[in-house]
Amino acid sequence: MTLEPIFQEAHLLLKPRTPLPEMRIEFFPFAGLTHTARLRENRLLIRVSDLLADAPEEVLRSLALILLAKIYRRRIDANHHALYRAFILNSEMQKRARTARTTRGRGPRPAIAKGRWQDLNRNFDRVNAEYFEGKLERPRLAWSATRSRRILGRYDATHHTVFISLFFDSAVVPDFVLDYILYHELLHIRHPSRARDCRSINHTPEFRADERKFKSYKNATEWIRKM
Repeated sequence: MTLEPIFQEAHLLLKPRTPLPEMRIEFFPFAGLTHTARLRENRLLIRVSDLLADAPEEVLRSLALILLAKIYRRRIDANHHALYRAFILNSEMQKRARTARTTRGRGPRPAIAKGRWQDLNRNFDRVNAEYFEGKLERPRLAWSATRSRRILGRYDATHHTVFISLFFDSAVVPDFVLDYILYHELLHIRHPSRARDCRSINHTPEFRADERKFKSYKNATEWIRKM
């Protein structure tokens, strides 16, 4: 599909009394659903993820309006955002995006589970036995590069890796706190994010219900709140 007519139409809708600038628009093999749009000396340089090469025309029209509206600081109908989000959040597109991130992106950095004070392998073995009947496949376990108190942990589905903030590699952190943080991230494996109302829901009701099954849930969340 040729992108130029779609972006020209979007430009005319956003700036109807302005001459069309020169446009260089192409599909590009990004590592995921990434797009870029720049205006340089009255020349639009736009790259759209090639994962959308077979997308419906109405999706590409909405994307063109979204990208150009950011450049020109214009407001557009929220339906365009909803249409685009609904398309990219469907299971097939998310699968293609994960594959692109795996095959095109940089490989994961080495996963080091043993810190100065804590060994995430021990926590995993304990949590897996207690809450997953020992049946959960061990993901890559790694400490984050920084001692963040805001992002306590995250699960990287692309590389099947759980990262825990280096802040918790400490002799004063109780086992039940680190177990809880790891348990929370492992639940993302059991309960993957899903699309609802054009949004990606990371913490589903099922996720939250299982999270509260952690035996020291109240004590762990209270400890974290006070840290």
